[in-house]
Amino acid sequence: MFEKTPILNRRSLLKAGGTLGATALFAPAVIRKAWAAETITLLTWETYHDDAWVEEWGKANNTEVNAVRIGSEDELFAQPFSGAIQPDILYVETGSLPRFKAGNLIKEIDVSKVPNASTITSRLDWKAYTGVDGATMGIPYNWGTQPLMYNADKVKEPDSWAALWDKAHEGQVNMFDDCTITFPMIALYAGAKDPFNLTDAEFDACVEALRALRSQIRVIAKGFDDASTIYAAGDAVIGYCQNVAVVTSLQRKGFNFKYTLPKEGTPTWIDCASISPQGDRPIVYKFINDNLTAEWQARFIKASTNNGILDAKTARDGGLTEDELKVTNILDSEAPDFWDKLVVYQKPEDLDRRLQLWNDFKAGTL
Repeated sequence: MFEKTPILNRRSLLKAGGTLGATALFAPAVIRKAWAAETITLLTWETYHDDAWVEEWGKANNTEVNAVRIGSEDELFAQPFSGAIQPDILYVETGSLPRFKAGNLIKEIDVSKVPNASTITSRLDWKAYTGVDGATMGIPYNWGTQPLMYNADKVKEPDSWAALWDKAHEGQVNMFDDCTITFPMIALYAGAKDPFNLTDAEFDACVEALRALRSQIRVIAKGFDDASTIYAAGDAVIGYCQNVAVVTSLQRKGFNFKYTLPKEGTPTWIDCASISPQGDRPIVYKFINDNLTAEWQARFIKASTNNGILDAKTARDGGLTEDELKVTNILDSEAPDFWDKLVVYQKPEDLDRRLQLWNDFKAGTL
């Protein structure tokens, strides 16, 4: 019987979807260091901006860079409204750009002030996804797939999202707490023709899928590190992967985790550097531009096992080895049919409806 009890979480405070009060983190105000002429505040993701890197850049540019890390797109949206954080740069996935623009959290970015945008691989058709009402609202920093990950010692390689609903894995499935990013996978599993434009019948199918999924899940992860901890502890053997860095971090610890791209299609994100109204300053543009150099990107890709924005040749020129490239999707993406397997995030038809269903799913009231 379906029990109407909340799913356990690894952290005591989880956001309630788009509810601002639940997502606000009451961080102290940012104070500029005495030596810094300016301050830049980032709302960024785990693995994106190592403290040592931003400190190095900051000292070279007489600027204090504060990297505030978030764990979900919904948290990223809510943070600026808390009043505790006033970001200059937000790292937003393309499907959420219209939402952030409508909330006056980001403004049009002047691509001419980011000459290193020419470094972005031609395989990434980013201009098709970063425009909102004719305005470019972000420039890619990183892209990646959200595949199906599994413990290869315990799970035979799956080829469908249906593996998450397989009763053989009951109580051993992991999801992460982000409605915006998770719902399209649910829709793909439910057979939606377009996971970003659901019909009422397709919404009903998603509701049934969520109800069936709930008993499969023991815990919901909040962020990359949390997911790694859950899998390493044996609390999950299969799940929806927020970032392939979770898989590679487990591999580095000796666990036999792998990932696969299911036949229904794999949600794919392009995270963009977007500028807030207060961030429209030369030093902010310089930071974004410098983050797109082959040297910065190669270091980021090597450390995080993310894809960054480089093609294979530029990545090699930046110092990446073949073994380092193989753990990313960079080499894969050069295959002619690779992008046919992916579904790039777009603006959903009714985010509020999705958020309500996701919150009801977590609470056990669906």
